[in-house]
Amino acid sequence: MSRRVAREELFKIVFEAELTEVKINETLESYLLRDETNLNTNEKEFIEKYCNGMTLNDEKVVETLKSNITGWNLERIGNVEKALLKISTYELLFEEVPEEIIVNEVVELAKKYGDDKSHEFINGVLAKIVVEKNS
Repeated sequence: MSRRVAREELFKIVFEAELTEVKINETLESYLLRDETNLNTNEKEFIEKYCNGMTLNDEKVVETLKSNITGWNLERIGNVEKALLKISTYELLFEEVPEEIIVNEVVELAKKYGDDKSHEFINGVLAKIVVEKNS
């Protein structure tokens, strides 16, 4: 698996956590025990690092999202979009990954898993976060 595929697996974990209202780390534990989980060491480390980071920084991520979503309430956003926004916002704020890669990969995941306009909505929110972060 590549980093892109690892991000997609991370999305599935965060999406499941949002859907079931279970903590990300608990969902990760369950995910890692499943027979179909087939991760190499690097992918597992990536997913574990991001799940731990997202858990530790959830308050800052949610606060950042709430202040950059216009006309919507975070609680009303669909679980696909919410999971993708949480992952990408965490990554923008706390990881050393080029912003273009983060935005591009999450937009592609939104096209694959979200509604017709999900990718546009996510791109708009992330654009505001990038501007805020860099100002």
